[in-house]
Amino acid sequence: MRLLVLAGLGLMLAGCNTTQTGSPVADASVPATATASGDPQALPPIYEPLVDMHRVKPAKYARDLAECRQQAAPQEAAARAAKQQQAAGTAVAVGATLASFIPVSSFRQAHTLYHATSAAQDVGAASAEAGAVNADQATADYALVVNTCLTHKKYRVLR
Repeated sequence: MRLLVLAGLGLMLAGCNTTQTGSPVADASVPATATASGDPQALPPIYEPLVDMHRVKPAKYARDLAECRQQAAPQEAAARAAKQQQAAGTAVAVGATLASFIPVSSFRQAHTLYHATSAAQDVGAASAEAGAVNADQATADYALVVNTCLTHKKYRVLR
């Protein structure tokens, strides 16, 4: 039983790696702005601005948007890191919950297991909550930088 739970925990933690790898061939699900840099591991953007496209040349807008996203790259990296922190914290909390069901033979072992899993659940939940708060703030900062940059380039940002 313990081996089954430990194997499940290992598989769950192995699934937490959110790094995406891609092939050199452009994927249709990834926007053209993400693949324009030539990076095969480019991820889709975390925010897509809504711009009034009346009397706007799409090619010029695509270049300006890519430039604005490049300016906001530190905020995007912070948002992605915070989302990974949130996922890792959730995985730790779930793993601790699963570990609490490990059968033990004595009261002392049960007492130790209870305190260890309780502490791990608390740490995982706190880490997930901090990651969620940081992800929300970094995403809002990213959107602000992109919107401000586009506004300075004379685009009408609708949201």
